[in-house]
Amino acid sequence: MDLIAELERLKSAAAAVQARLAAVMASEQSAATAGPASGGTGDESRIARERRAQAALADGEISEWQAMLVARETAVLSAQDRASVDRALEGRLGRMGDRAIAREACRLADLVDPQASARRVRRAEADRRVSVRPAPGPAGCAMARLTATMPVAQAVGAYAALRRHAEAQRGQGDARSLGQLMSDELFARLTGKVGAASIDVEVGLVMSERSLLRDGRDPAVLTDDRGRAFGQVPAALARSLVRQADRAWLSRLYAAPASGELVAVDSRRRGFSGRLRRLLIWRDQTCRMPWCEAPIRHADHVRRHANGGPTGLANGAGLCEACNDIKEATGWRADVLPHGVIAFTTPTGHRYRSHPPPAPGHGPVGLEERFRRTIDDWDDDVGGAA
Repeated sequence: MDLIAELERLKSAAAAVQARLAAVMASEQSAATAGPASGGTGDESRIARERRAQAALADGEISEWQAMLVARETAVLSAQDRASVDRALEGRLGRMGDRAIAREACRLADLVDPQASARRVRRAEADRRVSVRPAPGPAGCAMARLTATMPVAQAVGAYAALRRHAEAQRGQGDARSLGQLMSDELFARLTGKVGAASIDVEVGLVMSERSLLRDGRDPAVLTDDRGRAFGQVPAALARSLVRQADRAWLSRLYAAPASGELVAVDSRRRGFSGRLRRLLIWRDQTCRMPWCEAPIRHADHVRRHANGGPTGLANGAGLCEACNDIKEATGWRADVLPHGVIAFTTPTGHRYRSHPPPAPGHGPVGLEERFRRTIDDWDDDVGGAA
């Protein structure tokens, strides 16, 4: 237990140093560059400005997440008022839990600036949105999370309506659980349909012909009607979705035999649109910036069109909105390498390579399938000999 506690303090101290260095780097870059990448508005920079919260983090009294909570709840304040809240929290953070820290920082922010609460509400309401992500853990290959961030009264009202409907259905003898009933009713109210088979919005499946027409085990990639990829689904589930669909269309995609890279004819258009945009998104699946993995929002040139970059698959990249803005900031550079590889160079001179995922039926997935089949064959041979 003592060793675990010491390691936790070491993690906090490292996070404090990282936050301070990030703030220094952001300050230096803001003086020399322009654009989203140089604003220095990240959590690390805000943490570094909260001096006592940073000291508590460096001493291991609080975790990095707890320091971020203080920074988040005081972000609407001026530098002077943030310092006042910081002083009021001195010596108390180590005795408080996550929720208590957030509540106390919020309460103190309202005390030093009565208008802070109103600004916080306006800022939060402007951030209302709906998003979808694969479910965490093993369920992520077959389930997803549809999340709505909205004003609290609307969220509570929506949940209460779904709950009342589910409880009424259970009272009438429906065997489904409350959670299942609420989920099914949410889908029905949003789409006007009952059951996945009646979805009239196009859902795409990028899969190998082995998995579609035979008993292949290569997973498929699920996309929406705009071509945005949302992750892999097992081959058996993909075949089931195809069978349940009222109508289905097939589009042939060609992959290079050796690398598994999707290939297509270049377009003469200025922008990535139509089937070229879809093919680009099918190839990349998620944002190509290293370690981002956010859903693709922009299909853009790696080498700028203004600098002679062609509008084609080889010079295209699927990126989220934030990373596409960062790529265009002063000091950043992106280069096209063979087989769909993109090299990103940061303003500090660090260079990172981004590899596209293999197409279904190629690369590591195909090797895994062949390995499993070899093991199955070996088990059969051993069983027969026994």
